[in-house]
Amino acid sequence: MSNLTYNKAWDQANRELLDQMEYESPKDQSMAPKDRETAFQHLALLYVRYVQIYRKLEDAYDQIVHPQKRRLMREVVIGALGRMLELKHKMVELELSDFHNFSDILLDLKLVPSDLHLPVPRFFLEEHEKDFTARRELLEKLQAKELGAGEAQPPFPPMNRAEAVRIIQINERGRQGKLRAKYMRDIRLQAQREKELDVGDDEMEVNTAALRIQRVYRGFKARQLYEKMLNDELTFLGMAASLKDPKTNPLGKAETNRKRRKIVQQQHEEEYQQALVNTKEKIAKVEGPDMRESMQDAFRQWYMEYKRVNGKFPDFPPDKIWQEAGFEFGQNWEERVGTGDSAGSGGTGSKPGTAASDKGGKGGKDKKGGTPAKDAKKKPGSAAKGKGGKGKQEEEEDPNQFKFDDSKFLTEIKNEESSYDSKWRSKDESENFVQKHDQEIIKNDKRREVEAEIKNEVFEVLKEELKNLKSAVEREKTKSRKGKKKGGKKGGKKKGGKGKKGGKGGKKGKKDKDLTANRTMESLVEELIQTGILQKYPAVSMKDFKGEFNLLANSATKEPVIMPSLAEVQRVVTEYGILPASFPPEAGVPVVTSMLLFGPRGSGKTTLLNALAHETGAHLFNLTPRNTAGQFLGKPATTKMVHMAFKVAKAHPPSIIHIDNIELVFAKKIPKDDTTDPKRIKKDLLKNMKSVKPGDGVILVGTSYKPWETDTKAMLAVFQKCIPCLKPDYSSRYAIWKEFVGRRAGNFLGGVDLSLLSRMSDGMSAGDLKVTCDRVLTDRRLKLLRVRPLSTNEFVEQLFNIFVNKDEDKLFRDFFEKTPLVRKRVALLTAPEDEGADKKKGGKGGKDDKKKKK
Repeated sequence: MSNLTYNKAWDQANRELLDQMEYESPKDQSMAPKDRETAFQHLALLYVRYVQIYRKLEDAYDQIVHPQKRRLMREVVIGALGRMLELKHKMVELELSDFHNFSDILLDLKLVPSDLHLPVPRFFLEEHEKDFTARRELLEKLQAKELGAGEAQPPFPPMNRAEAVRIIQINERGRQGKLRAKYMRDIRLQAQREKELDVGDDEMEVNTAALRIQRVYRGFKARQLYEKMLNDELTFLGMAASLKDPKTNPLGKAETNRKRRKIVQQQHEEEYQQALVNTKEKIAKVEGPDMRESMQDAFRQWYMEYKRVNGKFPDFPPDKIWQEAGFEFGQNWEERVGTGDSAGSGGTGSKPGTAASDKGGKGGKDKKGGTPAKDAKKKPGSAAKGKGGKGKQEEEEDPNQFKFDDSKFLTEIKNEESSYDSKWRSKDESENFVQKHDQEIIKNDKRREVEAEIKNEVFEVLKEELKNLKSAVEREKTKSRKGKKKGGKKGGKKKGGKGKKGGKGGKKGKKDKDLTANRTMESLVEELIQTGILQKYPAVSMKDFKGEFNLLANSATKEPVIMPSLAEVQRVVTEYGILPASFPPEAGVPVVTSMLLFGPRGSGKTTLLNALAHETGAHLFNLTPRNTAGQFLGKPATTKMVHMAFKVAKAHPPSIIHIDNIELVFAKKIPKDDTTDPKRIKKDLLKNMKSVKPGDGVILVGTSYKPWETDTKAMLAVFQKCIPCLKPDYSSRYAIWKEFVGRRAGNFLGGVDLSLLSRMSDGMSAGDLKVTCDRVLTDRRLKLLRVRPLSTNEFVEQLFNIFVNKDEDKLFRDFFEKTPLVRKRVALLTAPEDEGADKKKGGKGGKDDKKKKK
């Protein structure tokens, strides 16, 4: 697509953002939500709209090549993304559930479920590509162990000798039968040819043969054309896979165009950086002397005029005042200092011709004589007292009305929108076809920058000049005075003994001891790699985790337990683990520091972990008991191991601390056949997790396939989020079948009924479906696809060999109901009935009942 297309997409996204601003803060307060249900609908609608805006902005930002537009646009993308995450956490606080259904909202907005997929911001990996590449090279150089190496199960189960001999016999008999059948067929064909040769040639038979050949060929071409038209129509409707040829595949063409635009982006960025340097040097050389001279002239004219009016030299403006943009000597900044706007900035300026501000006694009082300091000590509710004050206070503190918190991301979005309106919305770029940088904007920005640098340099000199003038005047006054040289010694020496004792009083707690203080960070990283704790991982993207949304769910649900679909799990992991990594620590985005993924084997927990690490470029520390077994023996060594992992993780954000089979770490009783001693890291893990802060860029990810076999209360206290990775529903199974079969078979899956396989595989995990595909689509079978197409029966036969445990579904659901957030939701939904029953009893009755119970 062209530059104009992405510029229009940016403009459209900005207009939608303006609509969002108006919808978030309505002028008519009667339109604001009053209760929890309407507030959730309000937040959900905002969230869905922000998802659409973020998708448009991220796509346009990835393709726009104008360097100055990209800088402004990046801030808008960050603002929209941050506000979207804030709304997500607010919905979780309101509904007490990490998973939500938006079917009704999608229907109202005429959207499809795929519009809710959250793309991972591509600019994050691009901006930190050098750092992440250096990490991968270090792991490769030191031969780091790969996550899950040696744990993969073979697609075919092991067999004994009798079964192997039986299979060989069956195949050998089949081979001999095929050879015998082929030999007999050749004999029959040879006899038929000899019979046809004995009849003799005839002219009519030659014409008949030619007609037959023409008819067969025309039929073949017609069928070929029909199949192509049918395939094109099905591909257009999304009912068939697109062609893999990059020359004809639209997706391939789009990716090629994207790579070309990335090269153009880099070229324009280099030109822009060079223009910044050249323009600043030119302005500093040409306009710098005039700026310096004008500042000095204005300063000298100001203090001379002040001395003429007041008879003394003024105080130099405080740093907070003169550093503001557009400051000029002689303006009304003296009034701001006198009224206390710049209190604490280091200046005591006074208004010319007045002396009241020098005393500073009456200026801070209000009409009634009260001081701001006293007013600040008043309680927040005291202002509402008086006539009608009580009623207003009750209206303001209405517990039934939902209140929204202020968001700094909204302020940032508004600021960026105003910048877009002033610079780009109405700008004529007909002459800038290639979308290079705007030189006029660079000149204006660099002129302000040079002016600020010269101001900092000149004002320090002017401050010293004014100080010397005042000192000279004071010396002249001192010479004219007689005596009183020792008059200022009344105060005596200052006693600073108590102030110096603050060191002992400031000790609030014992600081944790650094067990590796005498070692360098490089040596710690090398040791963790050599011991197999710091591991490498495969390049898995979040798109590889296949799943679909539940289309039958209602957004206004009152179910105590909301079981998520795979697409919802994918989105939640993206929101809690990947998107916050795109922000700097000071951004103030809600951050999750621990996450528990639980589900049956083959449900995609490891895929989500690999995608989380790859999309963020994080270091992966594997503290799984079976991975650390036989290493760091003894309690001091175990403490040192966990300390090293967390220390290196905090020093190299983003980082992931992974523990598989986390239920063993918190188990009440360890199985007798387990020799890994999994509980040895429990105490140190809890201690180090308390020291992890949201800005450290460290996240603990635990995985479990038997979470009920543990001390549930102790384990759940560690994790902020508990995400179930359960077995897929019909729509997700269809997407998984299509992915697994289409990835290896390509365009040869036309004879496979994916809908039938999706229904027959009910109760199976994604791993079971993958094993089925691996057993059918062997290397030998793939070579025979052109001769013998795939059939549904081949997959059905292998499905019968997969064991399905339907009892564990209930165990996972029961465990999910014990998680803190679900328990709060159950209490919230059942609270109205309990409150109604308590109100009928009355206040005194409740006390009597307590006495009776005693």
